[in-house]
Amino acid sequence: MKIIQNILVLVLLSTGLSRVNAQTTSEIASANKAGKNVFLIAYNAPGADLDKAVTIANGARKNLTSTTAVVKMNTTDAANSALVAKYRLAGAPSPLILVLDKKGNPAGGYVLNEATSGKLVDLIPSPKTAEVTDAITNGKSVLLIVYKESMKSKKSIMDNCAIACSQMSNKSVVVKIDLGDKKETKLLQTLKCDLLAKEPVTYTINAAGQVTGTFTGITDVNSLIASAKKAPAKAGGCCPSGAPAGGCK
Repeated sequence: MKIIQNILVLVLLSTGLSRVNAQTTSEIASANKAGKNVFLIAYNAPGADLDKAVTIANGARKNLTSTTAVVKMNTTDAANSALVAKYRLAGAPSPLILVLDKKGNPAGGYVLNEATSGKLVDLIPSPKTAEVTDAITNGKSVLLIVYKESMKSKKSIMDNCAIACSQMSNKSVVVKIDLGDKKETKLLQTLKCDLLAKEPVTYTINAAGQVTGTFTGITDVNSLIASAKKAPAKAGGCCPSGAPAGGCK
C-alpha cells in the first residue's frame, strides 16, 4: 500500500466537515486541549491486526507521553461517521494509523504493513508546519517567510506581508521561519533552504496548498496578493510531505 503522508492533500480532503460527535471526537478534543498530537488508529474490526497497530502507536508514544496520545476509532460505528467522512476513511485499508496535529488536522499516516513507531514519530509536524496546515484547513493562503534575525530587510518584508494579508480581508496568514530554528530543521531541509542566504525568501501558498510564488528580498504588496490568490493548478503543485515545495534560491 502507498504511504499516506502528504499533509496538505489530507488537509484539503478534510475541510468543510466540522460537525462530529461521539467518544472518539471527545478523546481527540481532550488530547488537543492538552496540547497533544494524536495517533489515531482507524479500524473496522478487533483482532490481531488492531493489536499490532496499537503496539506500534504506543511504541511511538513511549518517549512522547507528554505530547502525544493514542486514540482508537471503529470506522463501522455509526457514531464515528462524521469523523470517517472528515478524514476520508470510507473504503480505506484497515487498520490505518493517522497522525493528527495539536488542532486535530491530519499530518499523514501509514497502513499497518508499512507503519513503524519511528515513521509515526517522523510524521509529527513541526510547529511551523502545523501553522501552514491549519491555515490551509481553514481555506486561507499562506505567506511563508524564511529569514535570519540579522537580515536587514526582514522587518520591511514582514510588514509588506502583513499589509497583504490585511488587504485580502484576512484570508491569508503570515508564517515566519527562522533559519536557525532547530525545531524546523526538517521543514527547512524540505524547502532546500540556503542556510547562508543573505536575504529573506517569501513563499506564497494558495488556499489549495500549492506553492504559487517564491520571492527573494523585498516584494511589493500587490505581487504578494496576486500570487497568493492564484487559482489551483489542475494537477501537481501540492507541497510534499507537509512542507512547501521548492527551495530558497
